[in-house]
Amino acid sequence: MGKKKIKRQRFAAVMCLVALGAILGMADQGLASEKKIQFKMGAVPSGSGWYFYASQMATVLSQRVPGMEITVRETGGTRENTLRMAKKELDIGLSEALVSFEAYRGVGRFKDKPIANHRLLWNVATTYMHWAVSQDSGIKTFEDLAGKSFNPSTIGGGGEYITEKVFEVIGATPKFFRAKIADAAEAVKDGRIAGFSYNGTLPVPTFVEVHAARPIRILSLSEDQVKKITEKYPFLVKQIIPANTYKNVPEATTVGLYLNVSASMELADEDIYTMVKAYWKNLPEIARAFPLVTNAKPEETTANATAPLHRGALKYYREIGVAIPAGAIPPEAK
Repeated sequence: MGKKKIKRQRFAAVMCLVALGAILGMADQGLASEKKIQFKMGAVPSGSGWYFYASQMATVLSQRVPGMEITVRETGGTRENTLRMAKKELDIGLSEALVSFEAYRGVGRFKDKPIANHRLLWNVATTYMHWAVSQDSGIKTFEDLAGKSFNPSTIGGGGEYITEKVFEVIGATPKFFRAKIADAAEAVKDGRIAGFSYNGTLPVPTFVEVHAARPIRILSLSEDQVKKITEKYPFLVKQIIPANTYKNVPEATTVGLYLNVSASMELADEDIYTMVKAYWKNLPEIARAFPLVTNAKPEETTANATAPLHRGALKYYREIGVAIPAGAIPPEAK
């Protein structure tokens, strides 16, 4: 083989390598431009309506936002999510006003163990505390509960925790019957206890079931009691259970709290901004599958924030002009 031919082959080989390098470089640039925004989201137990909300929200945003992918993981609940976000095992997660309040401040169930990087993205919707008694118990007010057997809600749940706090504030003094919600419902039906509690959305299926078997009365808070409760525990908000939510049961005043979606402050501001903006833009589509969020508004998030906003979320709320209380502004944005 002649020397000139060998040189031409070597030159061709070198040019091929150069071209291949250019192609690979362009592929890398293409991949960079298609960078995915990936979030691991903690939900709640899969049997809960809130798990369905998380799944629907993740599906809609993953479909509507180019490059975004949200994967939902079943967890034990909002407290677990908050702890796992702090450990960076989850990126975002369902939390609630009470958990966010305590976690950020290191009080209550997070006593002396504050999660300083806990940040709020948006409030989802509110729950409603139900304090119900059988109509034939003769109990009409919280004061009438004195000495009576009453279930404060399912063992270890948020409703039990709230009931204990609220009853301490208003001076209600029943004899607590500790049980799971299903066992408490059966105890009300057969008259072993006067009533039971639960923190949920409307209507609570267990209350519908018990009411059909043994008519119930929903105890109603006075305005003075609501004021005392919300001043002591700002993570609780006044709520009204409308008349006939349970057949022929009158309207009742109660308290509830916001479920929220939270994240760690370390997540990129622009990624969070993109997700929060997309959430509110696509809320009508999410609401078609989960009507409870139909009337949710951005200003409810900022006005009822029990932990600081993520800086990316703050950017969006400022952009749309909603009022932002000082307590909702994260330290890193001041």
